[in-house]
Amino acid sequence: MDHIVLKLNFILCLPVAYLAAVALACTCYAILATTQSSIRHLPLPPGAKICWGHEKEVFSNQPGLTFRKWIRQLGLTFRIKAAFGAPDILVTSDPIAIAYILQKRIYDYHHSSIVRPRIARLLGKGLGWVEGEMEHKRMKRLAMPALTAENIKDMSSDVMNCVGQVIGELKDLVQKDISGMQINVLDWTGKATLNVVGRFAFLHDFEGGNSRDAKNILNARKTAVPVVTQYMAHLTLMLLRRFPILNHLPINVIRSQALAKRTIHAGVAKELIYRNRLLSRDNHETYSKDLLSRLLSAAAKGQITMAEVYEHISTFIISGFETTTTVVGFAAWELSRHSEKQARLREELLTVNGQPTYKDIHERLPYLDATLKEILRLYPALPYMERVATKDDSLPLYQAVPLSDGRMAHELHVKAGQTVVIPIISIQRQDSVWSNPDDFQPERWLEPLPPRERLPSGWSNLLAFSDGPRSCIGARLAIFNAKACLTDTPFSS
Repeated sequence: MDHIVLKLNFILCLPVAYLAAVALACTCYAILATTQSSIRHLPLPPGAKICWGHEKEVFSNQPGLTFRKWIRQLGLTFRIKAAFGAPDILVTSDPIAIAYILQKRIYDYHHSSIVRPRIARLLGKGLGWVEGEMEHKRMKRLAMPALTAENIKDMSSDVMNCVGQVIGELKDLVQKDISGMQINVLDWTGKATLNVVGRFAFLHDFEGGNSRDAKNILNARKTAVPVVTQYMAHLTLMLLRRFPILNHLPINVIRSQALAKRTIHAGVAKELIYRNRLLSRDNHETYSKDLLSRLLSAAAKGQITMAEVYEHISTFIISGFETTTTVVGFAAWELSRHSEKQARLREELLTVNGQPTYKDIHERLPYLDATLKEILRLYPALPYMERVATKDDSLPLYQAVPLSDGRMAHELHVKAGQTVVIPIISIQRQDSVWSNPDDFQPERWLEPLPPRERLPSGWSNLLAFSDGPRSCIGARLAIFNAKACLTDTPFSS
């Protein structure tokens, strides 16, 4: 705790008495706010702390574990106490409520004051950051044509070659000296997925993750992650919820999140824009399908600013490789722990002659598909989703909620400003829905799934790519990229 305070050096300067007064004021405010809250009658887990509420327990345990416990105790919808006297948080795993928010009312539920600044720092002020239906659809229209299934199919051989370049280097390394060698799989999956994103979205060669720009981006990511996680990141998140002004102060643990974005803006983004302009002067049509050409064309027409172009570049580079890097890393880890499943995947891949084609990957390799789905179920890139209602609303429910006043609620009234948390990883490991939910079992996807009404309505009945109009625009590319990596790894050889 003392180490954290040293890092948050502005807090260190505050007298202890003043901090105590602030804590007391926050507690009084919380009591008053709770009596006026529209969710005050919802079930509440035991054990809330005066200062931390329930949030410290959530962040101190493995992702999703605490929410799973409360779902078993209280049902699909309940409230928790926020830290430092912030208003109570609504938590729901109800499939109908989630579908209603994400599919029908997503533009009325914005990113919270914690999440949106983090997106701006980590990725950029791009498609994932923007709010409002008109603005989001405007940006989505710019990017969508570059990420269609047809475009991915047309560039599928480029994707496979980008992956093969990196995996080939890894295989050579392993074959030279396998005794006692330790390999960080994320280093290699990061190089492979960054190579794909560079080629597919920007027609840029990251040289198998070995170019100067690629090394700078990958190093920035590795440097930022320990700083973000080191000093009890949950304390920072809890402070940000109660004191959003911290987002704008020069605190290392917060500012370090933008390291990869700043690296891209200062380096490869400038090079990409300069190179694209030279190429477009000679043969504009040849380069019109990639994302960068579309962005620069929109900027030339005054549809977006050049500042927005830079934000989009960092958003797509980081989000495009970061999540797939982790997914493929977890897949390699699980396959290394389950030799029988690794053998089954290898046998299936050997039924394809030569390098799998786009059609092979999507139609002829069901166990590969099941393996990826199982990894995304167990390890979604985003364990929790947090939104804030911008207007009063009523959420329909699949499971009625027993209220403290004795009533059963079949819909839930929320007021503008209400924070809603959707615990994605808890939903996808829900004990009452999935058998042996913590086990890696790709076979479950080749058998009948749990009842549809109990599952989310996102891709493959998961929330790995969210759902509705704001679902991940790059999901098709991410899926193909991940499968391409898994068909060409040492595990498949």
